[in-house]
Amino acid sequence: MSVKRLVATVDVASMNVSAFCREHGIGRTQFYEIRRRFETQGESGLEPRSRAPKSIANKTPIWIEDQIVLLRKQLDEEGLDAGPETISWHLGQQIDASLVPSRTTIWRILRDRGLVVEDPSKRPGKVWQRFEADRANELFQIDGTNHDLSNGDTVKIINVIDDGSRFCAASRAHPAESFTAAFTTLMTAFSSIGMCARLLSDNSKAFIKLNGPLAALGITKIESTPFHPQTCGKVERFHQTQAKWLRSRPQPDTLEQLQELLDEFTTIYNYRRPHRSIGRRTPAEQWENMAKSGPTDRPLQTNTKTEWHQTKVASNGALPVKTYAISLGAEHAHQTADTIITGNNCDVFINGQHIRHLTIDPNTRVQPLHKTPGRPRKTKP
Repeated sequence: MSVKRLVATVDVASMNVSAFCREHGIGRTQFYEIRRRFETQGESGLEPRSRAPKSIANKTPIWIEDQIVLLRKQLDEEGLDAGPETISWHLGQQIDASLVPSRTTIWRILRDRGLVVEDPSKRPGKVWQRFEADRANELFQIDGTNHDLSNGDTVKIINVIDDGSRFCAASRAHPAESFTAAFTTLMTAFSSIGMCARLLSDNSKAFIKLNGPLAALGITKIESTPFHPQTCGKVERFHQTQAKWLRSRPQPDTLEQLQELLDEFTTIYNYRRPHRSIGRRTPAEQWENMAKSGPTDRPLQTNTKTEWHQTKVASNGALPVKTYAISLGAEHAHQTADTIITGNNCDVFINGQHIRHLTIDPNTRVQPLHKTPGRPRKTKP
């Protein structure tokens, strides 16, 4: 017979309670507590009771747990990262930072609510050596990824990421990954945050053909090792974030609709979404606060915006750009030219071929191909 049952059934009137307690190693208070539980609860009163405290001083309040669950669902619905670190940052924007639980606690709350499932296979394996540029515009990464339209057509999205700040300089939708698509996307990136010192890509033919135009701009081109996507890891990871966001939206019918979605995502990514790799700052904040770089053979003009213009050469060989007429020669008449201007530095490309580099004279409308001695210049009106 167990001691508890013996205590509960013994006749107190015919025994010395103190001697009984000393013999069985229990206290008088415990003796009478066992008898009271048996009288009020019956057999269940003799079952072992939990020693856990009835309240936990540092337990996360239920209202904070509910807010964590709500944030998880909202971020998932928006197609954004919804891990513990991201939830911790968003929660800190809504409540007192001292009340925000640790990332481990947030993960446990999500697990207990059935929103995440433990998967040991997802633990990080081999740790790759990380690298990142020290300056903004020191290194851009460019790469393409597939996306399906509602009619089943597969199109290409080409993204350009600034390595140091993670700023998405360009994200453009194209029918296919061609040199023209890569070139126009890169020009869009330059007109967004300026030209870079180096460009990193994989060994796609479309990107390899950029070597010539980039050399004319003083930009070094780098190709990654074949079948080694880790080298372009930042833009590859950006593809994943972008694809997750696009999957949470209705599938676009046309390239134009897809481009509208890409523009919306790029704004969110650059200006609203905190980035884990740069201390939970937005890429725009990081880019703004970093020292800047640029092509090695040109003066750094951090306060001057780079402009990209696509215009058609006139029949007399003059290219109208802004308020200027840049002479190219009659052999280029009626062709579409890409002009990139930073400050007074100007480069003109036709079909990806570098046609002319010049320093614009701001006091003259016509930028002649050859200077004629003794001939008066036409000044701007």
